[in-house]
Amino acid sequence: MSSGVIQCDGDVSVATDGAPLCSGTWTLVPVPEPFDVSLLDPAVLGQAWLVGFTLVGTCWFAGKACRLLLSMIR
Repeated sequence: MSSGVIQCDGDVSVATDGAPLCSGTWTLVPVPEPFDVSLLDPAVLGQAWLVGFTLVGTCWFAGKACRLLLSMIR
């Protein structure tokens, strides 16, 4: 059984008994699966962490080097 949302490609009206009526056709539009942490690949997570750490570490190291250079000039 597939999950999704029912969509009307025409105008929707309500019958006297409360049932929705579509002037066109009803179609089933699939919805994406909910996010699940168990589907994440540990290798990809490690690579993402390493890239983020390298980016922040490079900026931190450059700032420290500039601070050291400026303190030596002073």
